[in-house]
Amino acid sequence: MMGVSALVFPSALAIASTLCLLARPPVVLAQMMIGCHPMEMQDQTPPEQLPAPQRMTGIGNAQMQITAAPEAQMWFNQGLNLLHDFWDYESARAFEQSIRVDPECAMCYWGLYQAESFYHSLAKDYAHEALEKALRLKARTSGRERLYLEATAAGENARKKSAPDSDRSNVQDLWRELTQKYPEDTQARIFYAANASGPEELRILESVLRDKPDDSAANHYYIHALEGSDHPERALHSAEILASLAPASGHMVHMPGHIFFRLGDYARAERAFAESMRVDEHYMKEQHVQPDNDWNYVHNLMYAVANLMEEGKLTQATALSAKLSGARGELESTLYIYSARDSVARLNARLPVALRTADWAVTLQLLGSRAPDNKRPHLEFLAQQLVRFAGGMLAVETRDLVRAQELSDKFDAELWRVSQAKNNSPQPGMKGGTRKLQVLPDALLQPELRYLSIMSLELRATLSATQGKMTEAKSLFSDAAREEKALGYHEPPNYIRPVGETAGAAMMTAGDWAQAKDAYERALLERPKSGFALYGIALCAENSGDGEAAAKEYKKFLAAWKDANPTLVQVERARKFVTEYERRRASSPQAGSDRGR
Repeated sequence: MMGVSALVFPSALAIASTLCLLARPPVVLAQMMIGCHPMEMQDQTPPEQLPAPQRMTGIGNAQMQITAAPEAQMWFNQGLNLLHDFWDYESARAFEQSIRVDPECAMCYWGLYQAESFYHSLAKDYAHEALEKALRLKARTSGRERLYLEATAAGENARKKSAPDSDRSNVQDLWRELTQKYPEDTQARIFYAANASGPEELRILESVLRDKPDDSAANHYYIHALEGSDHPERALHSAEILASLAPASGHMVHMPGHIFFRLGDYARAERAFAESMRVDEHYMKEQHVQPDNDWNYVHNLMYAVANLMEEGKLTQATALSAKLSGARGELESTLYIYSARDSVARLNARLPVALRTADWAVTLQLLGSRAPDNKRPHLEFLAQQLVRFAGGMLAVETRDLVRAQELSDKFDAELWRVSQAKNNSPQPGMKGGTRKLQVLPDALLQPELRYLSIMSLELRATLSATQGKMTEAKSLFSDAAREEKALGYHEPPNYIRPVGETAGAAMMTAGDWAQAKDAYERALLERPKSGFALYGIALCAENSGDGEAAAKEYKKFLAAWKDANPTLVQVERARKFVTEYERRRASSPQAGSDRGR
């Protein structure tokens, strides 16, 4: 019989080096979480200092007639398209240029506000100033434009006050009024949808798409509205056409990959992510733009790496990971300080691949190769906890259960202590109202704590399963799966290796093939057609003695990983099993009905 854990054979050298790493003394909690290290700061760039933009095409088809000089109108429409593309830096450049051309244009300032307040923006503290200027020029606008300004101002006030639902409903009422007075204004309907949610958002977007099926902005927002739902396939048509509607926008070319990934069409997602990378690299090279001003570039790379792994293209995923360090800038827009998955990759770009493949020895080697970073205590805490987790999982695989228990206990003790001290820890990132940005900010602690809590449960559950405590193991895995789901939808999935796969591997080690199969099937719900879970299901059938079912499942696996690295142990074993099964079946009339090997 062959379990999933048996697929990794760490060398004696690898194990020896990991033991040295695990022997390192931990950083003192007070040093890590309470000690204050001065961080380098950088000024936010005032919009008037932004470089003049270049005229851009292939960025979408949005238009909005405003009260402005003809050249300002042209730059406004460019900024509007880029805003819908989530390209905040270029959008701000275009809107600022429209202001330079026509300083009395209220809607040009409105557009600048929209770009500067975008969640990836590096100049958020200038957004309110732009909105105030727009409102001061309100008398120079049409009645339709005034409704845009009033609805936006109400939304900004509700946001600043963290207003209750009644105030937010009032904001939606203003956008609804605008669409009712000007039903032919497509942009009003799109912004109304952006301020709605759930069924109402979908209803509005679908009404726009009925009238204008090729509207680039509506198709983009429709993908976002559905990608995390139970029915991402509803946005498949939008995914299939979006890149052609805005071929010069890296993010718009990238977005179809979200839907393809959710549907398990990893080959199409791979093509989308590769083309997005090409578009962004061309743009940054031609316009001399730094990564911090093109956040989509690193986001796309992270997704591309995740997607390649689901295809079994581990060599390509490792090679592409090498680009991650250069793709990240120095500011939070590209460091994704709120994403634990990105924080893992900041420690070492190859770590997501090692964790996805449950290669604990390599995980420990990668963590051991980095220098300690006491200026960023949250990242250092994450690194030390990953050492304990990977060390514990490796100890379980090598049947050193005493060592595994010791590391699990240390992991939990440190997780508890840091959780208690979190309110005293410095908060990295932007300093609101100061127009300052931290350079190379630390990761946020709370996302790390949630992430590590799942790892704690997985390690304890795996150890319990190995000890034969199956009731306890199943309960812990159930808790881990619940916490994984509570992380919510992320792009790419926040938790690198699905809990279902870890549970499946543990159940197989315990010889519970039925429970293992159930766990792997649960993993497929979020990562459909992923070869990792499909291979686990095939192993369950083989180990349970059902040769016919095993051959069937191995064929499914090989179809899913038809383009995988051919020398992978999983691929070689599956091919060998299927070949031998078919040979026996052909040589004996009874073999076809033989459920054993």
